Formats: sequence, structure tokens, C-alpha cells
Amino acid sequence: MRRKYNTALAALLLAVAAAAAPCPPAITAIEGRVAKLRDVPPPFAPPCRLIAPANLRAALDRKLRRDLPVAPELFLEALRRLGFIAGDPRQIYGSLLDFYTTQVLGFYEPENDEMIVVDTPAAARVGGAMVWAHELEHAAQERRFHLPSRMLAMRGDSDEQRAASAIAEGEAMLVMFILNAPGVGPEGLALAETAVRQQAAELAPPGVPKYFVADLAFPYTAGFAAVLRAYRSGGWGAVDRLLAHPPKSTAALLHPERPGVPGAVPAAALPAVPAGWEEVLTDSVGEWGLAFLLGQRLGSGEADTLAAGWNGDRLRLIRERADPERWAVAWRLACRTVGDRERLEEAMQRALPALFARLAPPAEPSFLWIGAGRTLEVRAAWPTTSPPRRSPS
Repeated sequence: MRRKYNTALAALLLAVAAAAAPCPPAITAIEGRVAKLRDVPPPFAPPCRLIAPANLRAALDRKLRRDLPVAPELFLEALRRLGFIAGDPRQIYGSLLDFYTTQVLGFYEPENDEMIVVDTPAAARVGGAMVWAHELEHAAQERRFHLPSRMLAMRGDSDEQRAASAIAEGEAMLVMFILNAPGVGPEGLALAETAVRQQAAELAPPGVPKYFVADLAFPYTAGFAAVLRAYRSGGWGAVDRLLAHPPKSTAALLHPERPGVPGAVPAAALPAVPAGWEEVLTDSVGEWGLAFLLGQRLGSGEADTLAAGWNGDRLRLIRERADPERWAVAWRLACRTVGDRERLEEAMQRALPALFARLAPPAEPSFLWIGAGRTLEVRAAWPTTSPPRRSPS
């Protein structure tokens, strides 16, 4: 299962120059069964390309540098400044590359509609057909719903992308289990869900911060649970509706019983980048990210309860051009109720000074709290070039 986690992750991250080759028996033996189970019209036989194991790490590095909105080291530095991770971003990046490249057997690449196969004996064994069933199902998702391609276009909203990824991975897990155990019933699927959660909890690669482990496991736990709910209630038709219209946020994924769709906070609602500063990134943290961040200071129970009041957010991280060690953040959050906003504001006032302590060391970041109605805006170490505006309710 640990190998499976990272095979699927790499499918979203890695596209490589590789040699066209016949697909190994492990793939050809299962592709027809995947197509039949998921009603994929013929022909369904994605071409295969081989990559040498020795080239995998460098290829992953090139792809990350091409596809991330900023260089990987800067992206990791942004997470460090915001308190999601601790440590040297360069060392962390090396550990991440090592971890991913030692786990990957292969993956589906939507850009060219092909299976990328790491050229090892393990990747070619028919006994590994269930791993390839998972990856072939991503090809089926592309063929029927264009979901993998749509996910790649969600780079500007990592929370929406995380929720869509959870549906994609959860559905591929369901396909893998059903093909591995034809006729499996509700009890068997419940056991499979428990096993997935247990294996995710045991995932602890050396040198990799908890944030990346939790982010990696989330699609296989919350996503599988969401897809199973749909499958039990409405069969493959209900699952297909999830693939066609995945949740727009992790909040919608985690709380399917809530009516409507959580609101969105536009980037235009954030203060503009001041003169002499540059934007590092603007993104949505989401309920899952908010719970993880606060959980490092408040504990997971309190953090999960507070994050459940999330109803949209947008965060802008900037740094000074003349002094790249000076960073600042503006974060606007919408909550479901006024009470949710008040509780979140009080908790963030306790937690954020320590979490944001790395914004501009050695100085402690100054904070501006703008709370009105169900909306909260937080500015930490933000340059005071003009009077702050009040946030509308």
C-alpha cells in the first residue's frame, strides 16, 4: 500500500521523456477488466513508455520545477514560513525526492494519455496487476470525465485540487478492490476502508514532514470513504456523478450532508502587494489545511472542530525585494456562522504567533485582526502603507 500511495501521487506530478515500448503483461492482463467494470468504450489500451530507474529522480525534479507555481525550494520555504513544516527546505526536498522515487512503479500521465512504466522486473509482473488497475482507472477517468486533466488545471486552488484528487484516488481504490475480490460485499468494503486507514497511519518516511505524509494519505482515506458512501447509496451511477462534479473544497468532501456549496473568497478581496514587495503565492488553505495548521498548536480535536466552521478562504504570502528574509501574509477567511468566526479568531490569536514566527525573524510578527460578521481577515507582518479597510460581513 505504501508503494501504491506514491504511484498515484506521481501520476499527478511526473511526466518524463521515455522510450515507447509494448505494455508489460501486468497492464495488458487487467486493462480489459477495468474497461468492462467502468463501462469505458473500446478501444481502451493506453500506450506505455519506459523510464530507467536511474533517471526517475532527475525527471521528477524537472517536472516539479516546471509545474509548480514557484521553484520547489521556494514552495517549501513558503510552507515553513507559514508554520506547516519545519526544517531546511533543501534537505526536505531531497528527502521527498528520495521517498517518491523509491516507491514509484509507474503511473498514468494524462498529458499524453499514456502509462509511464519504471523499467524494473516488479513493474512487469502480472502479480502487480492490481496496482496497474488503479493507474488504468485514472486513464478511464480521463477518457470519460477528463478528471486528471481538470485537476492539473486547479493549481491556483490547492484545496479544490485536494478534494478532486480525493475523489479520483478513492474511486481508483474502489476499482482496485472490486477487481481483486469480485463480488465483494458491504462488509468486505468496510474492512478495506479500515485497512486503508491503518496503512495510512503507519506511513512515516524518514526526513519527510508530517504535512506531506498527511497530505499524501488524505485522498486515500477521506477520498475512499466519500466514494464508498456514493457507491453504497447509488452504485456506479452515484460514483460517476462524483467524478463528473467532484467537491469544490475539502469542506464539501468532508461534510456531504451540508446543503449547498461553501463560498469562495476571491483574491481581489485581499490587500494588494505593496510597493517594494513581491508575491510568493496566493492560494486557498481549505478546511483540511486549516485543521492541520492549527492542530500543531491546539491539538487535532480542537483544530478539527474549529476548521469545520470554514466556509472559504484565500491567503496571500509576500516577501520584501530588498530583504528576502522579510515575509508577510494576509489571510481572509469566511465562516459558516458568526459564532464560528468568533471562536476561530480567538483560537488563531493563540496559535498563529508561534506558527508565523518565521515570517521575519528575529522580530516577532505584528498582527492585525479584522473581524466582522462571519468574515475574518488576518495580516501578519504586513507593511502598513495605508489604513486598513474593514471587512464586510
